[in-house]
Amino acid sequence: MRQLGALVALSSLLLLVPSVATGYGDSMTRLVDVQTAHTLPRAGYSLGVRVVPGGGVQIGLAIGATPYVSAGVGYGAGNVIGSGELDWDNEIAFELKIRLAEEYDIMPGLAIGYDSRGHGAQMPDGGYEKASQGIYVVAVKTAPFSEFWQFHGGISRTLEIEKVRPDYFVGVSARFSQEFSVLGEYQLGTTRNDDGSDYKTGYLNVGLRWVFSEQLEIDFYFRNLVGPSDSPERSSRALSFVFYDSF
Repeated sequence: MRQLGALVALSSLLLLVPSVATGYGDSMTRLVDVQTAHTLPRAGYSLGVRVVPGGGVQIGLAIGATPYVSAGVGYGAGNVIGSGELDWDNEIAFELKIRLAEEYDIMPGLAIGYDSRGHGAQMPDGGYEKASQGIYVVAVKTAPFSEFWQFHGGISRTLEIEKVRPDYFVGVSARFSQEFSVLGEYQLGTTRNDDGSDYKTGYLNVGLRWVFSEQLEIDFYFRNLVGPSDSPERSSRALSFVFYDSF
C-alpha cells in the first residue's frame, strides 16, 4: 500500500499542470539517462512519465529551488502495462543538483549532484541492474560553431556498490528546429549481475526530443545500443513525456 500511495501521489500531480506555456524544456537538464549541468529555473518544475520495456512506468517530479539548485523524486513499477503482478520499485529515487558556474568565454558550465535513479531490472540486494549515477560532476559547453549544439561530459560514482571505480560519460545535444532536438550519450556504466558481481560496460543511448508545445516535451529513446548481450536493456526503446510549468 505504501508503494501504491507513492505512485498515485506522484501521478495525481500531473493534474495540477495548467495550460500556460513556459518553455522550460530548452534547459536540457537530462539527456537520456545522464544528468547535464543545467538546472530548472527558480520556482519552475517538471513532471515526467517514462514508459520502459516490460510495461514499466517511471514517474518523476523535479523542482527548481533557486536558479542554481534543483531537486527531485521519482518512483515507478514494472509490468504496469500488461498482465500479472506489478513489480514495484523497492525505494523512492532522489536527485539533487547544484550549478556551480555558468558558461563564460572558454570556460564550461559546471554542476555537481546526486541521482539515485537506476535502470533495468531491480537487484535482490537493492539498486538496479544498471547502477544509478550516484554522486557526479558534469560540465557543459556550447559549440563555437552553433549556439544550438552543446557538448556534455562528466564523472560519477554510484553509491549502490561499496567498492567500485568511477564511471565516465560524454554526450551531445543538438537542436535542429524550434521543436526537434537529437540527443546522444555514452556512459561507462556499472552493470550488476544476480550473483552479486559487477563490471563496467559502455552504454550508448540516443534519442529524439520533440518540444510539442512550450509546456510539453515528448522524447523517444533508443537505449543500450552496444551493451552486453545478456542485458534486458539491450537495444530497447523508451518513451517519455515531460510537462513544465512554474509556481
